[in-house]
Amino acid sequence: MSSSRKLIGTLAAVTCLLVPWATAAQGVPEGGAQQAVMAVPDSIPLTVTNNSDRGDQVFLYILGERDGQMGYADAAGAFHPWPDAGAVPEPAPDASIPGPSQGQSTTIQMPKLSGRVYFSYGSKMTFQIVLDGRLVQPAVQNPSDPNRDIMFSWTEYTLNDSGLWINSTQVDFFSAPYQTGLRTSDGEILHTGMLKPDGFSNVVSALDGTPGWNGLKQTAPNGSVLRVLSPGHGIGTGQISPDVISSYVDDVWERYRSRTLTIAPYGFAPDTKFFGTVSGDTMTFTNSGGGFVASFPKPSAESIFGCAGDLFAPNDDVGAIARTLCAGFHRSTLLLGDVHPGPSSDTFYEDGRTNYYGKYIHEQMADGKAYAFAFDDVENQESLVHDGSPTEAFMQLDPFVGAATPIGGSGGGGEDPPSGALPGGTGSVLAGNGMCMDVPWADASDGNPIQIVYCSGNAAQTWTRSDGTIAALGKCLDVSGGGTADGTAVQLWTCNGTGAQQWTYDAGARHLVNPRSGKCLAVIGGAMQDGQKLEIRSCGGGVEQSWTFGAS
Repeated sequence: MSSSRKLIGTLAAVTCLLVPWATAAQGVPEGGAQQAVMAVPDSIPLTVTNNSDRGDQVFLYILGERDGQMGYADAAGAFHPWPDAGAVPEPAPDASIPGPSQGQSTTIQMPKLSGRVYFSYGSKMTFQIVLDGRLVQPAVQNPSDPNRDIMFSWTEYTLNDSGLWINSTQVDFFSAPYQTGLRTSDGEILHTGMLKPDGFSNVVSALDGTPGWNGLKQTAPNGSVLRVLSPGHGIGTGQISPDVISSYVDDVWERYRSRTLTIAPYGFAPDTKFFGTVSGDTMTFTNSGGGFVASFPKPSAESIFGCAGDLFAPNDDVGAIARTLCAGFHRSTLLLGDVHPGPSSDTFYEDGRTNYYGKYIHEQMADGKAYAFAFDDVENQESLVHDGSPTEAFMQLDPFVGAATPIGGSGGGGEDPPSGALPGGTGSVLAGNGMCMDVPWADASDGNPIQIVYCSGNAAQTWTRSDGTIAALGKCLDVSGGGTADGTAVQLWTCNGTGAQQWTYDAGARHLVNPRSGKCLAVIGGAMQDGQKLEIRSCGGGVEQSWTFGAS
């Protein structure tokens, strides 16, 4: 679901700005809220689990807006409006909540708000208020910001009568690894934001190795990496050139002097289209009847990376066009055909003049989803989960080095099952990169090869583990032909009680083992990508043979 709004509190200047909280989280559909299946309580439990492998004290903060008032919530979920203040920012009341120590969890109440849940390591964050209780938010692109040398990040959420929308975000910067999620009314856990193994350092090193993009890193006084700034902030601070994608913008503008750019921004109304052509330095859009809709000057890089300024996006047709242009510039897809949104995600970031910050972050996300820029929800690339009747919410602080485990999976708040026996239960079977084992097209035909894909929680990804078998759609996970050789395909097949359909679990190595062959379930070639098929192979230590189980 797309939203024509920017992420909450996106900051573009080098000084602390006053930014009002938005009225809904990313992904709230335009045209009104969805109806909840059940009444949503005034607050729901938020369980924060610390799997960071850090010894620092963790502090939590729930900050947001309710009924036009900004304020904070305490651990019990009670909302406290900020007091009035003068024209000069002054310290806000201490809103910190002690968080969990390493390996522990803390559960607090998350009230109906539109806001953020911050977390910080080692030190409390500094917040200030001004005028009628407005919050001065952290802006670490400002060298004098008091939070500049603190490791912190946040999740964004809206909880209201229509349910919970909760997302991870990297719009301002990429920093401390974490996941966010929720439990639906039927007990299913939805989560997003998990990085691939060593994802934090992989993003940092990839940017360090990309000419023109290696100036975004911020370090602590001891030299450790705190974060990398988003390119919009990097331009504002002079850490990245404002001409970093100028030639790409020039080429887009030149292309549409002689061609028409068609934008069809509404998935729910595919026949609504807008048509843009360039004259001089201005792109003008008309509707299907030829009527004027909007015009945009050739955008600066700062406007593109901030999805603002020249590409300001109000919540109307003008904004729908602007967000589509913004996403196309970030992903460098506007030269790939004349209808947008249009190109599939495997074409994103392929031009050499692209948003490498967004590219590397998406590449290192286990489910491929992120909010690397404000309108990353165009074509559903956002790291967002939603439910109309949530029963609880989650944040999981993940390790900076090595592999994380998904919320609800082994190590994500529960204990690993004992080695040997396959633990019983029903839920997802999760690969080492967080993708889900899946029956292609939900087709229960015998012989359908099993794959890994991004998790969606449907029946094709719901597996029942019982008496050593793993079954979905009424059929069993099966080694083709009862084979024992490396590379034998794994498929769906009518349950028959043979050794080809028996599995044990090594909890220490997280291996699913077929005892008949002595081989491990593996992703073919170790290619941890959407749609990759499965096989059996001699057991080793690679991520392609690592499996955990989602909650039932």
